[in-house]
Amino acid sequence: MARWPMAWLQVVLLVFGGAAGAASHAQTSAQSRESFRVCDARAFLALNITRNYLMSGRNKQSVLPYLSGDAAAEAMADEVFRRVEAGEIRHPGQMAADTLFRCAAEQKISVGAPRAQVSMCFVRTDIAFFLHVERSNGVVRQQAVSRVLARLTSRELYPTALVNAVAEAVYAPPQLPDVRQIMGTVAWSCINRAAAASSAASAAPAASR
Repeated sequence: MARWPMAWLQVVLLVFGGAAGAASHAQTSAQSRESFRVCDARAFLALNITRNYLMSGRNKQSVLPYLSGDAAAEAMADEVFRRVEAGEIRHPGQMAADTLFRCAAEQKISVGAPRAQVSMCFVRTDIAFFLHVERSNGVVRQQAVSRVLARLTSRELYPTALVNAVAEAVYAPPQLPDVRQIMGTVAWSCINRAAAASSAASAAPAASR
C-alpha cells in the first residue's frame, strides 16, 4: 500500500505545480496523488455536511439545498443523517475520519495515523472555521482569538498555541484566505504528526531487538 504523503502542502504543490509533469514521475505516483485528492475531498465533504447538520440542530434543510443534486453528496448526507440519529456520530471529526479510512481502503493507500487521532485532527479544523467566520464578519484578530478560545473550551483539543497559529494564517493575508485550504492545512499537519509518531513508536521495539 502507498503511504499517505507526509506533508499535505507538498502534495498540493506536486499536483498543481510544474513538478507534476516531470518525466521521472512514475504513473503509480500520479495514481497515488489522485487517490489522495479523492479521499481528501470525500473526508472534507463528510466533515462539512456533519458540521452543518449538527450546528443547525439536525436540520436537514441546512444541508440538502446546497448539494446541488449531486448524487454522491446526497448519499453522504443520508449516511450522516442516519448515523447521527442512531447515535453513532457525535461530532464531525468522527464522520470525516470514518470516510477517510473507508476511502483509503478502497484506493489501497494508508493513512498512517490511528483513527482516533485522525478524528481529533479533523475536529481541530473548527479553529480555522470559526476564525474565518470572525474575520468574514469584520472582527479584529485579537477579539476573534478570544471569541474562539471561549467557544472551543477544551485546551487539550484546541491548544491556545494552535489557535494563535491558525489566527496568523487567517488574518495575515491582505485578503480573506480560502477557508478550505486553511482547514486542510490544520487537518493534514496534525495527521502527519500523528503518523510520524505512530511510525516512530512502531520502529522503537524493532530497534531494541
